[in-house]
Amino acid sequence: MSKINELWNKKKLPIKNGIYFANGESFSFLTKFYPDIVIKKGKSFSLVDFLNKNPDCITDIDIFEKIKIPTGGACLLGEGSHGSEGFIAYITSDEKLNWVIYFEESNPFINAVELPDTFLKVESSANYTIILDLKDPINIVSINEIEV
Repeated sequence: MSKINELWNKKKLPIKNGIYFANGESFSFLTKFYPDIVIKKGKSFSLVDFLNKNPDCITDIDIFEKIKIPTGGACLLGEGSHGSEGFIAYITSDEKLNWVIYFEESNPFINAVELPDTFLKVESSANYTIILDLKDPINIVSINEIEV
């Protein structure tokens, strides 16, 4: 079982901006949320190595919303222990993690709407939207309706 699955099963996530896949792959995200929102894919990294060097960089999570996806699975939205944190997760129909995106300063994610062709529009409590492809979530498609 991958480290992200272990954490997810305990309702915890690493405090590091990035996307974490159930197979153990992890990629950082370079982010800025004020005054303009910027999210860029960073480099791959080892979650195990990161946590070995930063054992206290773990947050407890609360799930606010579960949105069933007609093509299968569900999207889970919520926050971490600190009010500024937010996450978007995609799980299988049997409740297993596919991937989770975590942001330290995004604010909680509170709503999502499935769009055509496996795209998902996610809204933050800070009044911005992110559109991503459920099958290729590492590449954010748009922020506030602006392509990235």
